[in-house]
Order: sequence, then structure tokens, then C-alpha cells
Amino acid sequence: MQAFLIDSSIYIFRSYFSLPENWHAPDSGFPTHAVYGFTRFMIDLLRQRQPDFIFCAFDESLHSGFRHQLCADYKSNRELPDDALAFQLNACRQLCRVLGVAEMASNTYEADDLIGSMAGVVREADIQPVIVSRDKDLMQLIGEQDLYWDFGKTHPVSQTQLEQKLEIGCSQMVDYLALVGDKSDNIAGVPGVGEKTAKQLLSHFPSIDAILEHLDQLQDLPIRGANKLADKLLGSSDQMMLARELATIMTNVETVPTTKNIRWQGIHVQALELFTEEMGFGSVFSTRVADLKHRSMAPMFRV
Repeated sequence: MQAFLIDSSIYIFRSYFSLPENWHAPDSGFPTHAVYGFTRFMIDLLRQRQPDFIFCAFDESLHSGFRHQLCADYKSNRELPDDALAFQLNACRQLCRVLGVAEMASNTYEADDLIGSMAGVVREADIQPVIVSRDKDLMQLIGEQDLYWDFGKTHPVSQTQLEQKLEIGCSQMVDYLALVGDKSDNIAGVPGVGEKTAKQLLSHFPSIDAILEHLDQLQDLPIRGANKLADKLLGSSDQMMLARELATIMTNVETVPTTKNIRWQGIHVQALELFTEEMGFGSVFSTRVADLKHRSMAPMFRV
């Protein structure tokens, strides 16, 4: 069995930035194009996979999470959503409940932390985690029995396949981000160390700790500018450690649901019909959910 752990924001914002504002909520007048795209994504996933277990993680800790206590600049490049976007984000959480899908957000932890913790819960129940995202940060969670899936772009890929593409180990992703930084999260890297150099370093050493322990060996490595690497890394060692701490996904959030509570419940047909009306979608999804309606009325096995 598999548990689909969804990085919801990725697919909401993909629609928010790519779809035209062709749909509006009749009552508020707010655009609902992101909700439309997320609804299409969720229904397609449910139809394709008919999952036993599914969980959607959302972000609410844009400026209130524990990482902001570690670094005031963390994600300071991101603005809080305005009323129109907040409406769509809340509607996407409501959609999950209408579809019978477990969802969660936290003021302290990010969606990545909820997914990382949920992955541990399902592994303990001998269920295979399938992390549904396109965010490189989440690749650090992928182990031998896990799958990573950018829905709509690729088929689910294994740890081996992912590492072949990354050219580093999945477990080295946090060390890679510590070296190169992460502009999307406003995490600074080591000045003068780019992606190629970072991957080359991590092909010789398992982590930034090991790199810092062997600075005297760096000048002999077959890396362009190797003679200057030790000084660059030593001068940014504190920043590297902070960057790794910021990039490390928590896997022990105690408030995530149990396996029992992420079993797919099937859609709530009448609630979905009302929801699509409130979002201004009309009956456009009626034919897509026809085969899911049977599931929603069928008896569900409980764990």
C-alpha cells in the first residue's frame, strides 16, 4: 500500500501563476483560478490512483515558524497573501475536506515538516510514502523504499533514479543547500560556490562537516578554483551551519495525524457540488467525479 503525501502549495501556486482568472466566487467576487487548478489536480490524482491513504500539507507559517526565530531573514523575500489569495488558499483546504482527504497546516511548522513527519508515521505502518511535489527540499526525505512524484510531469521515481538525476545523495540535499543557498527561501550560501562545485565537493565528502574537517585536502581536489575553496568555506562556516539548519526538514512533529486518520474517506458528493457552485465552477467537474461517487458511497475498511 502507498500513502500520497502532497505538498499542496506547489500545485496551488502552479495554477495561480499559470491559469487565467476565468473563474470567480459569486458571493465575494474573488478569483478562484488557483482553486480550479488545485481541484482539477486533486480529482485527477484520486481518479488515477484511487489511494488508500492520502494527506495534504499546507503552509501557514510564512512569518511565524520556528525557522524565523533562527534567522530573521528567512523567507523575508515573501509577502503575506492578500485577501484574494488568502481566500483561495482557505478554499483549497476546504476542498480537501469535501473530497474526504486529510489536510493540515501549522503556525509553527512548514508543510515540508508535516510531510517529513507523516512519512515517518506511514513507514512505521509498513506503508510506502509517495511524496508528491516538485520542491527539491523534500528530496532529502527520500529513502530506499520511498517514491518522489511531481504529478503531471513525471512518473514516481525511486531514490536511485532521483540520485542519478541530482548527482548527489538524497540525504546530502541539506548539505548541498548549505553550500549553494536557496534563493526561494532567502537562505544565503557560500559566496563563490555554485551548483557544480557543491556537487563535486559532495562527491568527495559525505557532508559539510566532513568538508570542514578536511580543508587541508581541498586544494588537491580536481575542482576548478580548489586552491581558494578552503578560505571560502572557512570564512562562511557559520553561515553554512545556519543554512543547513534552516534547510533541514523536521521529521518528528507530534501533531501529525495517525495512519488511520489519513485513510481516504471518499468524496462527499453533495458538499462537492455546493463547493463548485460557491467557487463559480458550475458543473465542469461533474463527469470527472462520476467514478469517484461510487467510492464515496462504498463501505470503507478501517485500520
